[in-house]
Amino acid sequence: MKPISLILFLFNVFSLSVFSQNTGNYSVYLIGDAGEDTLSGKALLMLQDELLKNTNSAVVFLGDNIYPAGLKKNDRKSAAHLESELTILNKYKGQVYFIPGNHDWAEQSSSGLKRIKNQEKYVSEYLKTKSSIANKNNATFLPSDGLPGPTSVMLNKNIRLITIDTQWFLHRHKKNKTGSKKNTERLFYIHLDSLLNVAKQNNEQVIITAHHPMFSNGQHSKNKQPTRFLLNKTPLGVFGFMGLYRSYSQDLAQPKYRRMRGRILIILNQYNNIIYASGHDHNLQCIMGDNNRYIVSGAGSKLSPLRKKKKFDSVFQEDKKTGFVKVVYEPNGLHTTIVYRAGEEPKQIEGF
Repeated sequence: MKPISLILFLFNVFSLSVFSQNTGNYSVYLIGDAGEDTLSGKALLMLQDELLKNTNSAVVFLGDNIYPAGLKKNDRKSAAHLESELTILNKYKGQVYFIPGNHDWAEQSSSGLKRIKNQEKYVSEYLKTKSSIANKNNATFLPSDGLPGPTSVMLNKNIRLITIDTQWFLHRHKKNKTGSKKNTERLFYIHLDSLLNVAKQNNEQVIITAHHPMFSNGQHSKNKQPTRFLLNKTPLGVFGFMGLYRSYSQDLAQPKYRRMRGRILIILNQYNNIIYASGHDHNLQCIMGDNNRYIVSGAGSKLSPLRKKKKFDSVFQEDKKTGFVKVVYEPNGLHTTIVYRAGEEPKQIEGF
């Protein structure tokens, strides 16, 4: 296949065009790691109130939608974790997207791909039959079929949502591929750059959503040496294959994570005014990059402390309240970032 034909084919495969016809401001709600409870907690109920008031919007669940280890088939307990999020969407009329996290991949175990497919099917069938969302008859779990993406959706004529399954790059066990793993990765980075280039040419606003952050001041930003060295570089790595590896594979300093992050940032740094939103660390952060902005919104149902000393330059941090983040896009190309915390008034983040 010729290169130009390949690019056109990829756009047809990965790009979707389901978008709201409404005009005016458009809101994107971002909530991650919301799968801890079997009944909707404070953050989810607060999100539900917001969604019912604002139909000209979309909500993205940023992974770890089911704790502790994804959706087991015909298992009511794991399904209840997912339904704590799904039930708040029953009367919502905007767009909904779920993306996977490491816990959805069966906490990085060998049954990960199977449980990802279970969740994709469950989310799709539930929203199609029990909700009023705008995209109920289209894809709601992205990227689909256990592939890394990137998948592109036009939320409206000006806003492009790009979804990535970052756990695919970190997963050691079986995962779907386009040909080989190496070829799948090559196509991923080519397509991500192509999508951003098209968005730039069309003067679109871009928000990229994934589970793993590019920058974080949370617990996953710790180096955790020398344990990582022992697991990756010495014969003690046998303990890693026995399960201990999983405790360290999800940190920014882990070799696979570091390589993925580096390659994504090389692409992102060629562009301006992109928002990259993630979960993973169980807190709320707004971090300024060189050209772009980075949101961590992983406080959907649980909390983990921030580091006492910041590793990256954040303009906002919160680790004491569950909550989520909203980005409001204006037709003139500007946007506003608002943080919602349980029991608190919403806070607009100035200059972010």
